[in-house]
Amino acid sequence: MALQFAFHLGSLVFAATLIRSACEQVTFTDGLTSSAILGLIFFGIGFALGEISRHMMEELAARELAASIELREAELSGSKSPASSTGQ
Repeated sequence: MALQFAFHLGSLVFAATLIRSACEQVTFTDGLTSSAILGLIFFGIGFALGEISRHMMEELAARELAASIELREAELSGSKSPASSTGQ
């Protein structure tokens, strides 16, 4: 997920900077250089944000799974308690 987000963000910035350079009539070499540098910078930013998002989603899923297991155990122990007390 992080790599995909990084590629999308880097490509978007690269293209936008290249178009902006063409509209401002900057030389091709200067426009390409600035686009490549900004694309790489935003690739790194996108990768970092993608990794943070992945870790957040994994943590959220682990919490939900733990809460679900805890709820199921509580339901199972609650259904077994009355049956054992009535049997005595």
